Amino acid sequence: MFTKIKTQRIATGSLFKLIGLGLTCTFVPLTTIMGMLSLFGAQTIQWHGQALTGISGLLSSPLTGLLLAGIFTLLIGGCTALGLWLYSLFRPITVLAKFSDVSASAVWTGEASIARMQT
Repeated sequence: MFTKIKTQRIATGSLFKLIGLGLTCTFVPLTTIMGMLSLFGAQTIQWHGQALTGISGLLSSPLTGLLLAGIFTLLIGGCTALGLWLYSLFRPITVLAKFSDVSASAVWTGEASIARMQT
């Protein structure tokens, strides 16, 4: 069950964490697959205009994914933070969240105080 949270601002650190995690979990496996293809001779990994094949392509592919994720996190995260900051000047931001812990969900919905009163 999702809980609606209405807030004036989202912390920039949280925003960068979400974007960075999403991009890292996408780019690293993708570039690792490209590295496996380069192990068999495909020219899928390039560094300074030169194709890396074999073991060097396989070993450099996850590092390439981390580098790409870091660069895109800085660019996309910065633009997103600016856009959400401008949006928050006019309207509050509403986010739907699903809590992983029952006690954390109870705190947000106010059920924790009711449960303590009943015991």
